[in-house]
Amino acid sequence: MTHEQFVQRVRSNAVARLTARGDTEGAERLASAKLVYGKGVTGLRGITCYNAWDNGKAGDDFIEVCAQGEESPTQLAGTTIHELGHCLAGPGTGHGPKWKEACETLGLRRPRAQGHQYLMAGFDPAMRAQIARLAKPLDGNPAFRGIDGFLFKLRPCSMGYGTRGGTSRGKGSGSRLRKWVCGCGVIARVSSDDFQATCKRCGGDFSMEVKA
Repeated sequence: MTHEQFVQRVRSNAVARLTARGDTEGAERLASAKLVYGKGVTGLRGITCYNAWDNGKAGDDFIEVCAQGEESPTQLAGTTIHELGHCLAGPGTGHGPKWKEACETLGLRRPRAQGHQYLMAGFDPAMRAQIARLAKPLDGNPAFRGIDGFLFKLRPCSMGYGTRGGTSRGKGSGSRLRKWVCGCGVIARVSSDDFQATCKRCGGDFSMEVKA
């Protein structure tokens, strides 16, 4: 099994949970998101960009699980669910109650905005059993580690800063600006979770970036 196949299998298990609960809308939202395994941003385990993937209909979310923040298959599974929790909770929820509830629904217990130590005991019994049955990725390992385990220091998830319900620096702390990016890479930082703007350079819409 490759890393790409691993994160897709975790997503399939999460979608199946929602389908079993009768949440067809949530299952479709997770199933249609563009989920990739890539190098990622230095020091981050995962990134979610809302409404950032154009597939001919309303924009789907784009989710990347980052090799640069990888520790183990267990952490890889946990980060995938963390990001899927953002996708299920939707824009503007940060790491508040709705995101936490989404993660719990998908099988991740007591999720944290940053510094989450992913252990098998941190998943509910059903998800734990499903992850245990997954084959360990055998396509190699990211070479971004230094003497202490990481060449790069892991950074806190930015959505915990100044976001209602965030806990990274305490309630109401940090910058309240959101990072919005268009298709050609132009960045805008605004305080709104509903920034409806078009880039004059490429004509594309801006989408909000969420990091974890």
